[in-house]
Amino acid sequence: MNNKNRYREFCKTEQSIPIFSKDWWLDAVCGENNWDVVLVEKGGQIVATMPYYIKHKMGLKLIVQPLLTQHNGPYLKYPKGQKYYKKLSWEKKLIDELIEQLPHFDSFSQNFSHMITNYLSFYWKGFQQTTRYTYIIENISLEDLEKNFETDIRRRRRKAEKMGVKVFESDDIEIFYKLNKMTFDRQGKKIPYSIEFIKNFYQKVKTNNACKMYFAKDNYNNIIAANFLVYDDTTVYYLMGGIEPTKKDLGGMDVVQFESIKFALQNGKRFDFEGSMIESIEKYFRSFGAKQVPYFAVSNMSRRMASLYYGRKLMHSLLGK
Repeated sequence: MNNKNRYREFCKTEQSIPIFSKDWWLDAVCGENNWDVVLVEKGGQIVATMPYYIKHKMGLKLIVQPLLTQHNGPYLKYPKGQKYYKKLSWEKKLIDELIEQLPHFDSFSQNFSHMITNYLSFYWKGFQQTTRYTYIIENISLEDLEKNFETDIRRRRRKAEKMGVKVFESDDIEIFYKLNKMTFDRQGKKIPYSIEFIKNFYQKVKTNNACKMYFAKDNYNNIIAANFLVYDDTTVYYLMGGIEPTKKDLGGMDVVQFESIKFALQNGKRFDFEGSMIESIEKYFRSFGAKQVPYFAVSNMSRRMASLYYGRKLMHSLLGK
């Protein structure tokens, strides 16, 4: 079998692989023919993997982060009872082998899981990293969770309750997409995926029992907010959301998020907001009492790509753009 088929078999037995690196997820967001994977084996067993999404543009080969995919990066299996020094040596050996197997690329850009805390092998191979942040809620009772909410969250939840806002589950992906698009429209941005893409994506994650959508409606049964969750064995991720702009003061998104966090905690999982580097969104996630957790955005580029990139920046600078 080639690497991809071996990886598919590995995903069937290795339950702790994050959802964003599952083979079926990559099929859904990349297309079956647009991703591949590098593997390391020891004693006939796969012990390290790193899938990647390939795009071709203007004769350039780009390894990039797929749509809707919070992170990829290396996945490592550790021997039991490993001492810390041995663990670091093990990480270096496996990650070095993964990097060596990567195909030639002009540009590499991946977000790594926050579980990957050792970036040194990539640094020594000429890669760069930027620290980004996600926000996570875990190992807390619902009572203590609510105590940690910022005052505005508690106030808006009380207001939503008084105004008759209700939360419910639904499979109506078209209504979700409409609300999601409204959020992009309000920010003056183009939504990065089509309704056809989202419908196909939804069917894939639904088939794998890995998603849930919560909606909020007002007391006139108008749907005012919604979110799209995906989850694996350990984590529930807030993947997408949307809100009716004229109804945003009713607290619909606040109660939808609270219901989502409850779902995660009641099923023994952590809740990951997926983070944002946008100041207003970061403040909103933090207001739920979530813990700030860093992760790496890792990049590299070929000399050819660097020449094109910095040449373009220089040209824009000279032209005053």
